[in-house]
Amino acid sequence: MRIVFSVRKPSNVRHYEPVLRELARRGHDITLVQEPFGTGEWPPFVRAIAHACPGIRLATLPADARDHWWELAMRLASARFYLRFLGSAYAGVPALRARARRRAPQWLARFVDTCGVAGRRLAMRSLDVLEPAVQAPERYRSFLIQHQPDVVVLTPLVVLKTAQLDLARAAVQLGIRNVFAVASWDHLSSKGELDFPPQRVLVWNEVQKREASALHGLDPATVRVTGSQVFDEWFTRQPSTTREDFCARVGLRADSPIVLYVCSSLLEGSTAEPPFVLRWARHLRDSGYPVLRECGILVRPHHERGWAWRKVDTRGLDNFACWPPLGDSPVDAQSKSDYFDSLYHADVVVGLNTSAMIEAAIVGRPVCTVLLPEFRDDQEGTLHFHYLLDGADALLHSARSLEDHAQQLARLLESGDPDPERSRTFVRTFVRPLGPDTPATTTVVEAIETLVAQPPPAPVPPAAWRLVVKPLLRPVLLPFAYGALRRVKRLKEESRLREERRLSEHRRRKRELRDEKRARQVDV
Repeated sequence: MRIVFSVRKPSNVRHYEPVLRELARRGHDITLVQEPFGTGEWPPFVRAIAHACPGIRLATLPADARDHWWELAMRLASARFYLRFLGSAYAGVPALRARARRRAPQWLARFVDTCGVAGRRLAMRSLDVLEPAVQAPERYRSFLIQHQPDVVVLTPLVVLKTAQLDLARAAVQLGIRNVFAVASWDHLSSKGELDFPPQRVLVWNEVQKREASALHGLDPATVRVTGSQVFDEWFTRQPSTTREDFCARVGLRADSPIVLYVCSSLLEGSTAEPPFVLRWARHLRDSGYPVLRECGILVRPHHERGWAWRKVDTRGLDNFACWPPLGDSPVDAQSKSDYFDSLYHADVVVGLNTSAMIEAAIVGRPVCTVLLPEFRDDQEGTLHFHYLLDGADALLHSARSLEDHAQQLARLLESGDPDPERSRTFVRTFVRPLGPDTPATTTVVEAIETLVAQPPPAPVPPAAWRLVVKPLLRPVLLPFAYGALRRVKRLKEESRLREERRLSEHRRRKRELRDEKRARQVDV
């Protein structure tokens, strides 16, 4: 079969790499297509996948589609994004609402604040009319006609700024089978909202199936539970180093237990994590528990926040390592081995809110967290974190103070996990609900093959009223479209200037340090 597999950006490939490899192994023809962001170049790890799998070809969506109309469509999408988080399901997540408000047009936020529920309803109805006037699925019809796919698979699809929605609409209009493949555990609850029903939706577990129905209004009959393919390789992988070699490499003592702290990608505006990690580590050392005074502490920076660790001073912390120093995403053979070895050789894993907690559970390690007020928005202030924290299948050992957390860690390191079944139970329900020995990759591939074996859906042309409204509204919306484009250009220019100032300051500071060093040498 012929597949167009759409990702927003190359980093999304990691979530479905095993599926792409298996589809290619079965002889299917795959066009892996990214959106025209940045340079449009595919990174080495994706090119390596395509080289190893001749059935995979790399492509990019048409760059000329990102014009002034596209930018206005993204502004309207950000407005809908904000309105979504005003719903009752998000009453307990003020930080997610605040994030959506910052991204939304401020006139809309002020209007809704003033007019309340009635204003929200009016805004939603207005968007229902305006959005079809700026959406442009026709831009991608020729792309799909050229490639003639049997099915279009899209991931992550629900992020805020993406052309994937128009690509999906083009597939619906042409009568091409289409699949929404959920990328991560928080995407259905913390990202955008679908405004059309995909033909098939692939989710990890029953929790996400309920989210698809309750939060996106999707028909449960179209949703398939497959398990999480992104984690499949951790079930069978073996460590690439001995404990002694690993500790020597990262700079820890091999004769003491290891606590691995896995950093998170926290919400914008959250308390900075590096200072907290240092406070946490020093608290363990000063807690009075001998095992915490001596244990190795290994910190793994989040790959998207590695820059935050550049100037962190860890002096005075013995048997402590930050590795890799700036974080690393496990996308190739070496980075995957390094990541797995960190999990495997750890005795306990600690974090705030990150998918690394799930991977630690797969490896069979107890997972701890500390629930502090300064991180409430990033933990209990999200919907997906509660899947780790609450219920009969909860994963986390949690504490609400550093003192209780230290006591909990000390017990785990001294006496072992009193409930080793906790991690296994969570993994069975959340990661592999179809059975611990059933790889999700196989289930995802078979779900796609089964869909393609069925007759394609009938083409669904745009509603007649949309065809009438579009030419009437476009002249009215044209100034706003150019305004949206100018806004994006202004933001890019401001970002460029900030980066230039940052680099200039960095170079100035380096010159000062060099001059100070030379002056000291002359004095000596």
